[in-house]
Amino acid sequence: MSVHLTEEEQLAVLKRWWKDNGKVVVIAILVAVAGYFAWTGWQDKQRAKAEDASERYESLLKLISVEPGKTLSEADRVTAEHIAGELKEKNSKTMYATSAAFFLAKLAVTAGDLDKAVKELQWVLSASSDVAITQLAHVRLARVYVAKESYADALAQLTEEPSKAFASEYAEVHGDILKAQGNNAAALTAYEKALADTDQQQQERVMILRMKADNLKLPGSPVMENAPPVEGSVQ
Repeated sequence: MSVHLTEEEQLAVLKRWWKDNGKVVVIAILVAVAGYFAWTGWQDKQRAKAEDASERYESLLKLISVEPGKTLSEADRVTAEHIAGELKEKNSKTMYATSAAFFLAKLAVTAGDLDKAVKELQWVLSASSDVAITQLAHVRLARVYVAKESYADALAQLTEEPSKAFASEYAEVHGDILKAQGNNAAALTAYEKALADTDQQQQERVMILRMKADNLKLPGSPVMENAPPVEGSVQ
C-alpha cells in the first residue's frame, strides 16, 4: 500500500510540476524547433543563392570567352552586361560580383567610356575588403585615371604600401604617371623598381618593363640629356 501511495504522490508531484512549468517547456521546445527550421531554411536559401550566382558567373565566363583577335558581338555584350549587373545587385559581397564589376570596367575601357570604368572600379573598392581585390582595383583605377589625364587622382590610388604580389604593378603605374607628367628621371627609377620586383619567369611582363625603361635611356631623351657625363668623354 505504501508503494502505491508513493507512486500516487510522485504522479501528483509530476502533475503539479507540469501545471506550473508545462507551458514554459512547450514554448521552449517550439522555439527550439522553429529556430532549427529557420536556421536550416536560411542555410538552404544561402546555398541556393550561391549556386545561382555560380551558374550566372559560369554563363558570364562562357559569353566573354572569345577567341584571340575576335570581339564580343553586340548581343553577347548586352547579355554579359545584364548578367554582370545582376551579380552585382544580388551577390554584392561575393567574388562573383567583384569579378563582374572588373569585367564591366574592362568593357567600358574598351568602349572608351572611362567614366563608367571609374564607377565600376570604385564600386569594387566599396564592396570588397579583400586586400588582393582592393589593390588590384586601385591599380586598374590608377591606369584609367592616367588615360583620363587625371594624374593627381591616379597617384591617390597608390598611397598605401602594396603587398609583395602587387609591388611591381604599383611601381609600374607610378612610373607611367610620372612619365605622363614629364618627370622621366623619376619614371625610370619607378620602372627599374618594377623590374626588380617582377618574377623573371614572367618573360612578357619583364620585356614590357625593360622597353619602358630603355625608352627613357635612349639618346636625346630628357633622362639622358640630364645625365652626368661619363668620365673621359668628349664634351
